[in-house]
Amino acid sequence: MSRVMAGEGENICQCVTRVQKWCDESREMRISYLTSLYRAPMGGLMASTRAFASVSVGSVGHSHRRAGASAAKPAASRVAHARWSAKAAYSETGDVTARGAGSGRARRPGSRSGLHVVALTQVGATIPAALTLASLVKYSAAGGLGGLVSHTPSVPLDVIKTKLQTQPEKYKGMDMWQIGTEIARTEGIGSIFTGAGTTAVGFTLHGVFKYSGFEALKFMTFKHGAGYKAGDAIAVFSQDHRIQTLLFAGAMAELFATLILCPLEQTKIKMISDPNYADGWVSGVKRLIQEEGVEGIVSTLPVIWTKTIPYTMFQLATYDVTSSALRSWANGLPFEPPSIALQLPAALLAAVIASLASQPGDTLMSTFNGECPDGAEECPGFDFVEDEELDEDGMMKPKRRGLLETAMGLGPGGLMLGWKERLAHTALIVVIQLTVYDDIKRALFR
Repeated sequence: MSRVMAGEGENICQCVTRVQKWCDESREMRISYLTSLYRAPMGGLMASTRAFASVSVGSVGHSHRRAGASAAKPAASRVAHARWSAKAAYSETGDVTARGAGSGRARRPGSRSGLHVVALTQVGATIPAALTLASLVKYSAAGGLGGLVSHTPSVPLDVIKTKLQTQPEKYKGMDMWQIGTEIARTEGIGSIFTGAGTTAVGFTLHGVFKYSGFEALKFMTFKHGAGYKAGDAIAVFSQDHRIQTLLFAGAMAELFATLILCPLEQTKIKMISDPNYADGWVSGVKRLIQEEGVEGIVSTLPVIWTKTIPYTMFQLATYDVTSSALRSWANGLPFEPPSIALQLPAALLAAVIASLASQPGDTLMSTFNGECPDGAEECPGFDFVEDEELDEDGMMKPKRRGLLETAMGLGPGGLMLGWKERLAHTALIVVIQLTVYDDIKRALFR
């Protein structure tokens, strides 16, 4: 009896040893394959590959335990963790999980939950091999088109919101429909689309620089900069501080993207607040440069940054994290849900958070750049003081306040003026822009 038991024990040990050996060989093959795939120069893009599945050590840990053997295995180092997550399984949303046949969510090496069956379906199909000019052009094209098709249809909502912010006394107590009707009645139906040209041009160019900058910074952090010496440390930090990294990437991308948006946004606000300011966006920009000069545009940058930087930070970070979480959740479903079912809730949440976070800055931007109507006795952002120079009617010229003075004068309630109108405006923009950008980006990189 003892000999039989000893024989069975010997057979079990041999079996475990063979499985362990096979697993180690499989793991080395996987790492070698993924490393070569990542490093292969293929015109700036990694080619689509067929599903590549392998079984890692943790997948047999359960079998080890059932056989009475130890499932202990030294965890991968943090540097190896970063390299695997960066090179092997980083998706467009930053999701490091992949769908595995019969395994549920795949996990990164060294994770506390152990290692499971990993199925990397079409690894590299949408992942640039390097941050090349070709990949940046594709990000720019997707971002520019997303900005164009999202902001242009939302112009009427933007006009209503800006009118309310620059002329609160005139439209006090009116809802969005009433304000729009009043604008069409007094200024003509075409006035509802004032600034459509500046919006189309401005946010197309803005989307080009905003999204290409954001994706470039994501690549350089999560994918550790394609060979930089400090890359491993950066990748480890990015994985451990994911949300902070995304917020930083959004802020830096917007910091530079706003430079080209600023004069066009100034022109749009002036055209909306004063119907006689210009006949079109070209003449409006010319008048802005003639009257304000480069100094006037530069002085407006801190104002618009209070709006655009919080907006982009929370918009892109919220969408990235939420969509990644939804895709990971969808991996466990018995069916593949349509992309829009995952994109829409993430975009709506991003719109709400981004809109509320940037509302004070948006009000400041409108107030700071709005024009005071002729004959008005009070305008937000202006002081009516005696001056040696009078206007054509002999009235006192209004003097524009500084940024801090304007903010203090508006107060908390004034800074949130028009938040409902802007939330509707932002929701429409974000849902269209992010879904269009997501779909175009994936199509271009596929």
